[in-house]
Amino acid sequence: MSAHAFYPELKLYHYWRSSSSWRVRWVLAFKGIPWTGIPVDLLKNESESPEHFARNPLGFVPALETEGRFLGESMAIIDYLESLKPEPSVFPRDPWLRARTWELTEIIVSDTQPLQNLNPQELHSSDPEAKKAWAKYWIERGLHAFETRARETAGKFAIGDSLGLADMVLIPQLYNALRYDVNLELFPICSRIWESCKAESSYQQSEPVRFQPEKD
Repeated sequence: MSAHAFYPELKLYHYWRSSSSWRVRWVLAFKGIPWTGIPVDLLKNESESPEHFARNPLGFVPALETEGRFLGESMAIIDYLESLKPEPSVFPRDPWLRARTWELTEIIVSDTQPLQNLNPQELHSSDPEAKKAWAKYWIERGLHAFETRARETAGKFAIGDSLGLADMVLIPQLYNALRYDVNLELFPICSRIWESCKAESSYQQSEPVRFQPEKD
C-alpha cells in the first residue's frame, strides 16, 4: 500500500473567484486529494469574522484546516499538499526548470496578484476608475514579465508540455485580468497556455464557475 493511500481530512475555506483559492483547488484536483470545501463570501465580509481570523490572522482566503490545525497562504498550502502526495508533482524534475517554475510563480504570486487586490486599490484611490487603472497596470506589468520568461521554456504549458505550478498560478490571474479589461491578445504565450489548460480535467474540476454560488 502506498504511504500516501490515506490522507487526513482536509477542509478548504475558499472563495469561488479568488485566484489564490483557485490555485489550491487546482493542485488538489491535479493530485487527486479528497477535500471538503467551505465557502467564505468575501462580498459579505465573512473573511472579517472572528472565526475566520482564527483560521488566517490576515483574514485572507484560502485557509486549510486539517487535524485541528489551520494553514493560511496558498503557497504554504500547496507546499503541504506536495509533501502529502509528491506524485504527480507540480514541479519538473530538472533543477533549473524547477527554479524557473518558482520564478514564474513568484512573478504572479508576489509581484502581481497582491498589488491588484482590493486593499491596495482602496489605499491608492477612492475613485473606481483610478482603482481599475491601478490594477490593470500591475496585471499588465506582471503578465509582460511572465510572457518574457515563458518564451524560453513554454510548450503547451509554461514549462514544456507538462502542466505544473506555473500554469496553476498564471491562469487564475488571466481570469482576473479579464475583469479589468486587460487585452490578452498582447500575451499570446499566456493565452495559448490557457487554451491548453482548459482541456485538463484538473482545470475543469477547479475552475470558478463550478463553485459560484447560486443567485437568490
